[in-house]
Amino acid sequence: MGVVNKLSEIFKALRLAKKFYKAGGCVTANIAYPQYGNILEGRRICVTGGGSGIGLAIAKKFAQCGARVLITGRNEEKLRAAVKEIGSNGFYIVWDVSNVSLAEEKLCDASKILDGNIDILVNNAGLAPSKFWGDVDEIEWDRIYSTNLKGMFFLTQQIVKKWKKLAFSGYKKVINISSQGGFVGATYPYRMVKWDVRGLTEGLGKTLVKDNIIVNAIAPGVVKTSMQEFSLNQGDNLYTNQNPIQRVCLPEEIAELALFLASDASNFIIGQTIVCDGGYILK
Repeated sequence: MGVVNKLSEIFKALRLAKKFYKAGGCVTANIAYPQYGNILEGRRICVTGGGSGIGLAIAKKFAQCGARVLITGRNEEKLRAAVKEIGSNGFYIVWDVSNVSLAEEKLCDASKILDGNIDILVNNAGLAPSKFWGDVDEIEWDRIYSTNLKGMFFLTQQIVKKWKKLAFSGYKKVINISSQGGFVGATYPYRMVKWDVRGLTEGLGKTLVKDNIIVNAIAPGVVKTSMQEFSLNQGDNLYTNQNPIQRVCLPEEIAELALFLASDASNFIIGQTIVCDGGYILK
C-alpha cells in the first residue's frame, strides 16, 4: 500500500511539473462560496450575454438565491443549454442588444416571460477585441462599440423609462460589467469602451438614485472564460503572470460580487465600479 501511495504522489508531482512547464507556473485555488439562502426571493432579473462565462455564472448564482432569471444572447442553442444549467428559475430570450430598436419590444417580452417587471438589469453582453492599436479599422470599432456600449446605454435608458412609470418599494438596480481595462491606459476600442462604462456608471449612479434606482459596476480582471482562451486550455491550472496574485479569476468569484451588489446589503454603494482583478491595476 505504501508503494502505491508513493507512486500516486510521484505521478501527481509529474502532472504538476507538466502544467508548470506548459504555462510557466501552476496555481490552484480553494475558494469558499457562502450560502445566502433565498436572498433574492421574488426578484426578476435580466442578465444580458448570459449564455456563458461571467453572465452564466451570475445567472446561476442569482437563480440559486431565489430569483427568476432571464438570460439573453444571439445563439439560441447556447441559451437553451445555459438554461438547463440554471435550472427551473432560468429563462431565455434571443436578443441582440446591439439592435437598439428592439429594446422596448424585448423588454415587454421579458416581462411576460418573467411574469412581472424586471427588478435588476445586469449589463454583461460584450464582444472580445480582435484588433489593436495600429490595426483598428472602422468595422472593429463599430463591432465593439455597438454591443459593449451602445447596446448597454440604450437598454438601460429604456428600462429606466419603464421603471419611472411604475410604483415600487425598495430599489431597482443596474449592474454593469466593466473591466480592469477601464482603469489603465486605453489604445483600442475594447478598453476605451470600459472607460466609458465606468463613467456611465458613475453618472447614472448620481442621476438615478433619487428615483430609487441604484447603479454600480464590476471591473473583472483576467477571468477563466472563452475571452481568455489560454485559461481554458490550462484546465485546472489557474496560473497567469498578468497580475500580482498570479492566477486567473473564476467566473463564480465575479458572481459572488454581483450577488452582493444585487442584494439589499449594498444599498449604500452608489455609482461605484468595484475592481476584482487580482491586483492588476496596482502594478
